[in-house]
Amino acid sequence: MQIRTFRPSDEAAVIALWERAGIDRPWLDLHAEVAEKRRRDRSLFLVAVDHAEIIGAVMGAYDGRRGWVYHLAVDPPQQRRGLGNKLMEALEHRMLRLGVRKVNLQVRADNPGVASFYEGLGYVDEQLTSFGKWLGRRHDPQDSELD
Repeated sequence: MQIRTFRPSDEAAVIALWERAGIDRPWLDLHAEVAEKRRRDRSLFLVAVDHAEIIGAVMGAYDGRRGWVYHLAVDPPQQRRGLGNKLMEALEHRMLRLGVRKVNLQVRADNPGVASFYEGLGYVDEQLTSFGKWLGRRHDPQDSELD
């Protein structure tokens, strides 16, 4: 197994992985997210490859103040074997090289089981409330029109 930087040819496999792992949401345009990630912080988009098959992926970002973790996923048959830990370790190492001193991430309320995974890596629930606002019109899963 190898952890390496995402390549453009990985896109379909990574998106399929995210879908299998339940990362996708109706309002996310994963292709657009990949395209945007390729424009910034390219070294913080990692994939785990085993026998030419992508079995894990994570996107990181650095906003100049904090590092952020997005879309960590491990192929369901490969979960609980330490691959998520290895992806996070590689991402954190790359972030340190960029000068990141604090890493943030968010866990969806409908995915509480992952909290213990991050706690095992040393992350703590900071008891913060996350606020968000869509700028422009966002796609409502109940709406039949697309953006």
